[in-house]
Amino acid sequence: MKKMSVDKKRGLAKRNFVTANVLRVLTYAIVVMIVVLFLLALVPGLKHWSIEFFTQFPRNQMRNGGIFPAILGSVILTAVALAIAVPLGILLGVVLSEYNLGYIKFAVTILSGIPSVVYGLFGLGLFCILMNMRTSILAGGLTLAIMVIPVISSAVYEVMRSIPRELREAAYALGARKSEVIFDMLIPAVKKSILTVSFVGAGRVIGETAPLILTAAVFYATQLPRNLLSPVMTLPTHVYFLTASYGSEARWMAEGATSVLILLVILVYTIAFAFRREK
Repeated sequence: MKKMSVDKKRGLAKRNFVTANVLRVLTYAIVVMIVVLFLLALVPGLKHWSIEFFTQFPRNQMRNGGIFPAILGSVILTAVALAIAVPLGILLGVVLSEYNLGYIKFAVTILSGIPSVVYGLFGLGLFCILMNMRTSILAGGLTLAIMVIPVISSAVYEVMRSIPRELREAAYALGARKSEVIFDMLIPAVKKSILTVSFVGAGRVIGETAPLILTAAVFYATQLPRNLLSPVMTLPTHVYFLTASYGSEARWMAEGATSVLILLVILVYTIAFAFRREK
């Protein structure tokens, strides 16, 4: 009986060892595939980089020039969207974690999974048409903000729930009010995690295409935006328009813009993970 038990344990340990090694190999294989895909999209565009490519407007029907207005448009839209989404997302995540609002949490979870094109149609109908913002930075920024608020709030909710309950109870035992516990103790304790969440949201906003085609982006811009009600070019929509309309004639610009977009996304996520390590 004892021998059978020992053999059974050895067999279980062997199966666990094999399973762990198989999962390890699969993980390495997936990572290698992702890296290869990134390199295939990144490397071809690097040879098109130059000072003119980053500082000039596109000209000659996108066949010459640079992508400066697309870079500037992406930065502006990301800044506008995050300026709206980060405070509201953090506030919503804190409220969901500290108050019993299960139905709102359920709604936020559903909103996190809605396709981005649906948000684009919503922004088109509400901001561009009903509120008469037309195709503009403000309409696109508001649409992106609504899209990313559920993502930020869900992440903040999980971060806040990870704080030990004993800390809250100790603060309440000392006579602290709920607002003091939240803003003076809990939020400062997870500020690095909140910064990480904010940069993750920025990474998603930078790469969005469908909502911006419907609310903010134009095919071609001959001047910089004057105000928040002006339309803009962005890197994702610029790549889309180039590949959809010009094909091989403007392939070089699409490759260069794609490599810039990939590096921007990598930079944003690198900063996010840096904050996560410091946590």
